[in-house]
Amino acid sequence: MADIMDPPSSVVLRGGKGNSYKHEAPLLGVPDERSQNEELSAQFSTTDEGLLARLGYKQELNRGLGLFETWAATFSVAKTYHRSRGKATDRMQCMNFVSGLPILFGWVMMTGGPQAAFASWTMVSTISCVLAFALAEVAAALPTAGGIYFWTFCLARSEWGPFLSWMTAWWNWSAWVLSVPGTQQGATKFLISALQINYPDAAVLDQGWFSWLLIVAGLMVALIPNISSQAWLQRYFRVAIAIFFVLFFLFWTWFPIAVAGRFQPASFVFTTFNNGINLGPRQQASDAYCWVISLLFGAWEFGGYDASAHLAEETKDASKNVARGMWLSTVSTTVLSIPTLILILFCIQDFEALVNANYANNWAEFLVQVVGPRGATAILILNYIDCTCATTAVILSAQRVTFALSRDRILPGSSLFRKVGGVNRIPVNAGLLVVFIAAAVSCTVMGSSVAFGAITATTIICQSISYLFVLITRHTLGRSSFEPASWNLGRLSLPIGCFAILWLTFLSIILLFPQVFPVTLQTLNYSPICLGIVTCVSVVGGATRGAL
Repeated sequence: MADIMDPPSSVVLRGGKGNSYKHEAPLLGVPDERSQNEELSAQFSTTDEGLLARLGYKQELNRGLGLFETWAATFSVAKTYHRSRGKATDRMQCMNFVSGLPILFGWVMMTGGPQAAFASWTMVSTISCVLAFALAEVAAALPTAGGIYFWTFCLARSEWGPFLSWMTAWWNWSAWVLSVPGTQQGATKFLISALQINYPDAAVLDQGWFSWLLIVAGLMVALIPNISSQAWLQRYFRVAIAIFFVLFFLFWTWFPIAVAGRFQPASFVFTTFNNGINLGPRQQASDAYCWVISLLFGAWEFGGYDASAHLAEETKDASKNVARGMWLSTVSTTVLSIPTLILILFCIQDFEALVNANYANNWAEFLVQVVGPRGATAILILNYIDCTCATTAVILSAQRVTFALSRDRILPGSSLFRKVGGVNRIPVNAGLLVVFIAAAVSCTVMGSSVAFGAITATTIICQSISYLFVLITRHTLGRSSFEPASWNLGRLSLPIGCFAILWLTFLSIILLFPQVFPVTLQTLNYSPICLGIVTCVSVVGGATRGAL
């Protein structure tokens, strides 16, 4: 396929139900393939393949997924972060709150306490629904595996399209690829915590090399369905959703039964605030600052909205199902997670012990307090399996983004990573590249947890910035030419889009703030440095390829 910087030609893009989207942009195919795409469009004018051909691509992936898989791809995905003994230690990307919320739980207890946890989660989850709706409208009109970078290209027209799509592509690809090691790192913390409960004196559990081996083993397991067949992928998604409901059921039955008569009062849940980020002799961070930082509790949980979009070329009736998968997963997470968080807050037994826990993941301390060591071990094992399935979902999105960018010759070695192999037509090489990068990044756990935390924390900023490229372009350069699909926001599109832009801007800024004081080399937030690296790579690459 040709570069996105090919000479423009006049094309008509179409959303669902054949709605035309007139746009001066290049078809992303070489000259001899463009005629083939036109033939496909004429032959399959009412099918998913026809819509894809009109967008400039041939159908290369196996289209066998439906609404459940697109919903599960995003629902299986949640951002998480954990802080232990004042240091950033891990962050993962997924929207499955029964495993995502626990990793963040101890961090927010230190940063703001129960009051901040409730306020942050409620506000951020609601705003995330608005953001999901804004992105879903664009996804419905332009359902391709490349997702948001292709959306930006189409919306920006030929003058700005190459530059904006190039930048969006690199920011979004960086976010998804760096999310993979963070996700499995979060899963590994569950497993190590379970082992720490049962073997408290085992020194090997604190060794970085041991954590790395467990992370790589989990990555291999999560890779299998992504390089084998869609049948395996569907089984993994169903296992992930089944474990989710098992954990959800346990939270709502076992927890309240175990602490019957020992619930915290409402005053503790809704008014207890804790400023625990000042580790020095004097207070440097105010309570107001803590409130701002505590928003990350919810913000790092909700993300990966475009996961459904990356399955667009493998989804039946993609224009509708991709959009529905995006907003349904976010809304269902919001509706189910808020009451669950409130229940957990009422079940806290020893707040001080929870804040000062020394487990790899201090969710283990909460579980020990509520259901005892054996019950805690069982739930942590389920959390581990659940998070490893979430790694499968993250690899899936990262793999599809890698394939799409390679198809448009954006990544180095694109001819290798765009290959689709076997009867199942799966981009195996793209999946192997993603896991190789994840294993390499995970090596940082053997040297510096701060470095690993900085790299993985960068992913949410990269993702937010890539979303900003799409929404700003949609409501500026592409405002007059965008033709929505049958599923759209109507008159609410502009106000929802503007609100989402303001939120993403605010979120991208606060993610750069220090989260522990005093600020030292061990507690410094290295995200700005990581962002500088991503920016330099994308700008230099764009300049050498002619996109800038």
